[in-house]
Amino acid sequence: MKVKIIDLSQEIYNDMPVYPGHQRTTIFNMKTHEETILVNKTGYSSITMGLLMSDHGPTHVDAETHIDPSPDAKSIDQIPLEKFYTEAICLDVSHIRGEENYITKEVLEKALEESGLEIKEGDTVLLYTGHYNRTYPDYGKWLFDYPGLDREATEWLCDKGVVNVGVDAPSIDSSIEMKRKKYPAHTVCKERKLLNAENLANLDKVVGKRFIVSMLPLKIRGASGAPVRAVAIFNEE
Repeated sequence: MKVKIIDLSQEIYNDMPVYPGHQRTTIFNMKTHEETILVNKTGYSSITMGLLMSDHGPTHVDAETHIDPSPDAKSIDQIPLEKFYTEAICLDVSHIRGEENYITKEVLEKALEESGLEIKEGDTVLLYTGHYNRTYPDYGKWLFDYPGLDREATEWLCDKGVVNVGVDAPSIDSSIEMKRKKYPAHTVCKERKLLNAENLANLDKVVGKRFIVSMLPLKIRGASGAPVRAVAIFNEE
């Protein structure tokens, strides 16, 4: 059996677009080959780099503590790894565009029907909005004009037994929620302990398919989220 892996992660690089108000990504040399050669004087050299970024900067998964201040809310290092490695499907909702248009329950039901797939208990559901393909890395278009889930649609996913929902946009909530400050999708995640993954890429390569998705987070003590190397895994005969 051959394994095929599709990368669903954004590249991490200096000054990449990040959600407004979050730490910008910075990568810098800590030491260089030239420096270590001068110090060692043996011909041996090495290089290391420093990283400065938000726990919600690149492709990432939110922890419960991101939006839930209660004492029992789990940080990213406390959530079972099984939640980040599951069966998954990807639904096509790319016709829903712009922050005024929400991904509703009806949109999801139609996308699921057209895909010929089913949602199983414990699945991750990825939503191909096409926003990454259309706009990335244009700062203005990527960060400030995308659709998102409404409350009913997010509750519908929870009722189906979904454990994680991911999107190829900066947030599972519409960009208009930066102005309204209601964040219906994240609010449901808080209430129902639903994980969410944001800043995914290349969902056009997995749309309409069932696969294994791996989004194992960095083990950052007490973090409200963590960067992940999100991949889709297919077993081919």
